[in-house]
Amino acid sequence: MDGVQRNRYGIKLSRGGGLRRHMDQVCCFFSTPLTHRMSIYPDPHLCWIDDALSDDAMETFPHPFALPPPELGNLEEIQNSMRTVVGTPHGRDALSKFVIGDDYIRKLLPLVETAEDLEDLEDLHHLCNIMKILILLNDTQIIEHVVSDSVVLGVVGALECKSKLGLKPIIRIFADLWCADDPDFPEHKANHRRYLQDSSRYKEVVPIQDPAIKKKIHSTWRLLYLKDVVLARILDDPTFSVLNSLIFFNQVDVISHLQSHTAFLEELFGIVDSPDASAGRKKDAINFIQQCCAIAKSLQVPARQTLYSNFIHHGLLRVITFALSNQDAAIRVAGTDILVAMIDHDPSMVRALIFKSINDKQTPLTDTLIELLLAEVDLGVKAQAADAIKVLLEPQTPPPPPQEAMIRQNGDYHAKLRSAAPNAQTEAFIQNFYDKSANKLFQPLKDLEKKSSLSDLSFQEVSLYSHLVEILIFLIRLHLFRTKYFIFTEGLGARIAQLLSCPQKHLKL
Repeated sequence: MDGVQRNRYGIKLSRGGGLRRHMDQVCCFFSTPLTHRMSIYPDPHLCWIDDALSDDAMETFPHPFALPPPELGNLEEIQNSMRTVVGTPHGRDALSKFVIGDDYIRKLLPLVETAEDLEDLEDLHHLCNIMKILILLNDTQIIEHVVSDSVVLGVVGALECKSKLGLKPIIRIFADLWCADDPDFPEHKANHRRYLQDSSRYKEVVPIQDPAIKKKIHSTWRLLYLKDVVLARILDDPTFSVLNSLIFFNQVDVISHLQSHTAFLEELFGIVDSPDASAGRKKDAINFIQQCCAIAKSLQVPARQTLYSNFIHHGLLRVITFALSNQDAAIRVAGTDILVAMIDHDPSMVRALIFKSINDKQTPLTDTLIELLLAEVDLGVKAQAADAIKVLLEPQTPPPPPQEAMIRQNGDYHAKLRSAAPNAQTEAFIQNFYDKSANKLFQPLKDLEKKSSLSDLSFQEVSLYSHLVEILIFLIRLHLFRTKYFIFTEGLGARIAQLLSCPQKHLKL
C-alpha cells in the first residue's frame, strides 16, 4: 500500500482533541447509507476519510449539502439524511441553510395532502418526523417561517399524522406501529388545523392598523400553540428556549407599539365607560388589558413603568373598579389579576392613586377590595383580595443606607427601622383606613355576637373568617397602637375568642 493509500485509509492524531473529533466523524460517516455517501462524494476515493485534509476542512462539507427532491418516494431517504447530518453542529448549519435557501418546507407541504388522500400512514409518519427534525434545529428563521400564514397549516397538518381515527379498519392495524412513540394517547385525534383555522379565536377589540403588528400577534399565538400543544411532548430545552425568546420579543414589540398610540388607548379604555358598548365587548377589553399586564411582568422595569403610567393616564383605575364590582365572575378574576400585577410592580403607586381618590371624595379602591373580599364566592379571588389589602396597608419604610451596615451587626438596626416613620401620604392613607374602612372590613366578625352557636358555619364563612383573622394579625404586627385601639373599641377580642368554639380546627389555629 503506497503513501497515498495509507493517507486515505488512515487517521492522523497529530493535534490535541483530534481523536474525539475524528471518531465522531467516522461513526457519522459509516452510519450513512452508501448510496447517500456516493451522492455527497462523487469521487469514489472521497468515500473514505482523507488524512491530507486539515481539521477545519474535516468539520465542513466538501460539497454543498443537498436533500433529495421532495417526493413521496424519497421521504424515507430525506428523513435518514436529516438524521445523519443533525448529529454535528456543522451538519445542522448546512441543513438549515439548505432548507431556507431552497424553500424546502413549502415544497414538502403538498405531500401532506397527497399522503392523506392516499391514506399512506408510512409517508405521513415520515413527514411528521421530518417536520420535527426541522423545528428542533433551533433555527429562528425556520421557526418563524413555520408559523407564517402560508405555511403553518401544512406544518401542523404533518404533525397530526399520529392519529388513527378516521382511517379504514385495515389501515388502523398498521397505525398501531406508527403511534408507538405516543403510548399515553393512542386514540387521540389531533385537530391542529381546525383549531388554527377558527377565525373566531382572533378577537380584535380595537382595530390595529399596522399590518406588521397584526402579523406579530398572530405569529405569537401560533408559537404559543406550537410550544404548549403541538410539540409539548417532544420539546428539548434548547428549542423551548428559542420558542420562548421569539414569543418574548414579539410581545415586547406589540406592547411597545400599542402603548405609544394614544388614539388606540383612548378607544380601548373608553369601551368600559361607554354606555353603548355591549357587555361582551367590555369583557373583551378587560381581558385584553389583563393580557397586556401579564406580558408586562416579563418587561424591564422602565418599560413596565411606562406601560402602567400610560394605562393609568387613560383610566386603568376605573377599569379595575368596574371589573371588581361586576356580576360576571370571569371579569372579576381579570380585574383582580390586573390589580395584583400593579401592586407587584409598585405598591406605592397604587397607594398614591387611592389617596388621590380619597382627596377627590371618590370611593377608594380599598373599599372596593373589601366588598369583593366579603361577597366573593371564588376562593382564589377572595385570597387575592385579602393579600392585596395586606400589601396596600403595609407601610413603606426607606431602605437602610450603606453606612448603617455596622449598626445592623450591632443589633440596633431593627430599633432604628421600627422608629422610621413612613411618609405623610402613607400615614394619611392608613389613618383613613382605620377611620372609615376598617369597620366595614371586620363587620362579619362583629356580627358573630348574634350567633349562639358556630357549629353550622358554611365553607364560605369559614374561609372569610380565616382571611379576616389573618389580616388582623398582619395589622397588629404593622400598626400595633392603631390596631390595639381598634380591637378594644370595637370589641373584637371577644369575637376572636368566640371562634375558638367552632369545629373547624384550621380556623382555631
